[in-house]
Amino acid sequence: MPDGTMTTRPSVARGRSGFRDLVETARAGWRTLLGATLGAVALAVAALWLVPPEHTAVMIVGPTARVGSAAMGARVPVMAGRETPLGAAEPGAGDESLSDYARYLELFGGGAAADRLAADPAFLRVLFAERWDAEAGGWRPPPGLAPTLKRLLLALVGRQDWVEPDAERVARTLRDRLAIDMVRTGPMRRISLRHRDRATALDLLGRVAAATDAHLRAEASRRSVAQIAHIKARLASVAVMEHRRALSDLLSDQERVAMMIEVDLPFAADVIQAPTASALPDWPNPAVVTPLAGLVGLLAGAFALSARAAWREGGA
Repeated sequence: MPDGTMTTRPSVARGRSGFRDLVETARAGWRTLLGATLGAVALAVAALWLVPPEHTAVMIVGPTARVGSAAMGARVPVMAGRETPLGAAEPGAGDESLSDYARYLELFGGGAAADRLAADPAFLRVLFAERWDAEAGGWRPPPGLAPTLKRLLLALVGRQDWVEPDAERVARTLRDRLAIDMVRTGPMRRISLRHRDRATALDLLGRVAAATDAHLRAEASRRSVAQIAHIKARLASVAVMEHRRALSDLLSDQERVAMMIEVDLPFAADVIQAPTASALPDWPNPAVVTPLAGLVGLLAGAFALSARAAWREGGA
C-alpha cells in the first residue's frame, strides 16, 4: 500500500476523534453551556435597563458648491492671463493643499470651533445639563455613585474633578459623542451625535456645524482684510505705474473675495441632509446587544468545558 495512504488515514481518524470528543464534551456539559448563555443574556438585559438609551442625530455634509443655482459662487476669482485662481491653496507641494472643506471636517467640534462654542453659555448648559444647577444658577459636580467615586479617587491622589466647563472640556465631550463617516466613496460625510434627548441631539449637532463654519468664515475674512490693508499701504508708497497696476489688480481680487465671503450661504460645507433623528432611541440596540451577549456566553461556556476536560486529561 502506498505511503501516502498510510499517512492520511491516521490524521483523518484523529480529526474525527477530536470532533467526536468535542461533541461528547458539549453533550455532557450542555447545562454549563445553557447556563453561560442565559447568564450572559441576563447580564445584557440588566445592562440595557441600567444604561440610559440615547438618540442619534445624523446630518450629511459635502464641499460647498461653486456653480449652480444653489451655489455660493467662486470666492476666489481668476485674474486675466492667469491659469490658476489666486490663493486657491497654500503654496507648496500638491499634497499640501488644504481646502476649506478639509479644515471643516478637521475642526468639527474641536480646536477653535470648541473655543467659539465654549463662549456660548446656553450651549454649555445644554451640553453639560447634569452639571448645571438651574435653581442656584451655577455649576456643580454631577450627582450619582460613579461621579462620587471618581471624585474620591481623585482626592486620594491630590486632584479634583472639574466643575465649570471650558473649551478643552467641550472638545473632549464632543469628541466622545461625535462620529464622522464616509458616505460611499465620495467627498460627502455622515456626521452623527448621540444624546439622551432627541431635540437636544438635533440642536447640538446644528450648533456645532454652525460654529465650525462660522469660525472658518471669520478666519477667511480676517486674512482677506489683512491682505487688503497691506495692498492699500503698498499702493500709497509705490510710484512706478506698472507696479501700481499690478497692486490694483491684486486689490480688486481681494475685494471681490471679501465680498463673496460675506454672502449669507454656507462657507466651507453644504448641508446635504439637515440633522435628523429617529423618534425612538436607537442606542444601544437591544436587537444587536442581546444576541451578541448570548454568543459570547456560549463561547465562554465552551472554553470553560474545554479547559476542564484538558485539565482532567492532564491530571489522569
